[in-house]
Amino acid sequence: MTHNPTQPRAYITAPTQAAAALAAALAAAAAALAAAGFLVTPATAAETVDADDLVAVVAEDMDAARAADAVVTLPGAEGLPEGVYAALYAVPVVTLAEVLGGAA
Repeated sequence: MTHNPTQPRAYITAPTQAAAALAAALAAAAAALAAAGFLVTPATAAETVDADDLVAVVAEDMDAARAADAVVTLPGAEGLPEGVYAALYAVPVVTLAEVLGGAA
């Protein structure tokens, strides 16, 4: 898919351990961001056992976070690596309420 440069990109991060419990929250966050005009990339929800698979998933998520116009955190995700990594590349890290309120 080609990215429209006028459409801001949002990467959603959430705690992996709560991925199943947060599935509805992730879907709602993605829908709200898409309705606000964002191209949304959620964190990869993967039950990886193999270390190589885990490294590949983390690398993809970090690339997506770095390429985003904003990293959006759900509750419990404020200190996750994606946000820290994105901040190193000057990507704003915000809560869902902040980005939907126009603070991003």
